[in-house]
Amino acid sequence: MLKIIFLVLFSFFTNINASALFAEKNKEEIKSNSIKKLDWEYSDLNNGEQLYWYKVDEDEIYKDQIKIKNIGLNNNILSVRSTGKGISVNGNFYPDISNYVPNAFVEDPNKSFGLSTRGISKTRHCNGKNFSKRCSDGVLDFDFKLFNNNDISIYPKINLQSLTNRGTNLGDGVSLGVKIAKEISSDWSIAFGGENIIHFDETIDLGHNFFVVTSTYRALNFPKKSSILFLNAGIGSDFYGYGGNGYLFKTPCGNNTLTGTSAKPNSCSWGPIFSTALTIDDRVSIINEWFGYGYGTGISIRPFKAASLSISFFATDFIKGFPKYAQDYCPNKECDTRFYGSISLNF
Repeated sequence: MLKIIFLVLFSFFTNINASALFAEKNKEEIKSNSIKKLDWEYSDLNNGEQLYWYKVDEDEIYKDQIKIKNIGLNNNILSVRSTGKGISVNGNFYPDISNYVPNAFVEDPNKSFGLSTRGISKTRHCNGKNFSKRCSDGVLDFDFKLFNNNDISIYPKINLQSLTNRGTNLGDGVSLGVKIAKEISSDWSIAFGGENIIHFDETIDLGHNFFVVTSTYRALNFPKKSSILFLNAGIGSDFYGYGGNGYLFKTPCGNNTLTGTSAKPNSCSWGPIFSTALTIDDRVSIINEWFGYGYGTGISIRPFKAASLSISFFATDFIKGFPKYAQDYCPNKECDTRFYGSISLNF
């Protein structure tokens, strides 16, 4: 009985292996024979004609793929970061988008510190000519990175008020400010802080200029996205809350304020501030701003393609009788057109 079972099992397994081997062998033979049985022939496709090469429009070739790729995406979303008075877009430098009015964008994380100087052709109360030695003046700003994680940035700013001998000695008027910015969405940011918050001497006449601002943008020419409209708006104190813009309320600010009263000498007024800027491309922008003490309209250019250097030039007090309060501070109660501008560079 055991012999019969053994013979049956042996025969069973032998047949399985043999079949498998046979099938594998047949498969190889069929594959080899099928290739050999193909009809091969030589074909000469050279018809003697010359090839003609021409340049094609890459956008035209890939337009269908681009359309598919961008379905469901917000084409106006950019990465906008501040570089002091200016901005960077997707890591590329752009010119200034305001001068006196701060923007609320988070500082570019690649920026360690920035230098900016602002000059004015003459102060409002000076009875003299534009750019004359006794009427013109300037300030120097130096801001530096204290904290930046791409969503929040903290950049203190040291301000040197006197760059001339007009009323104060050269180098007088040192103060400290700060800007704290937070991105709240892809196209909205908010910032608070102030210019000249802490005064290190008594020669400063710029006040304590606290601010709370928000900033946004709109790309106008997708997909190039070089033409962008920017808006900065908020409220500010002292210089920003001067009589020209109809102050909203008063708060304590500290000693040596611009808008304090005899009853409350350490208080300051708050008022609205805003600016709009249109970047024609990454080299030129047109700017309008209202900064409480007055207004300005001008242009900013970035002369070098790979550098952050921006040069801006503005006119102010060119509308006769506006703002009304200004006439009380101008010689003979008539305000002439004045000019101010800045040069900014970031590292």
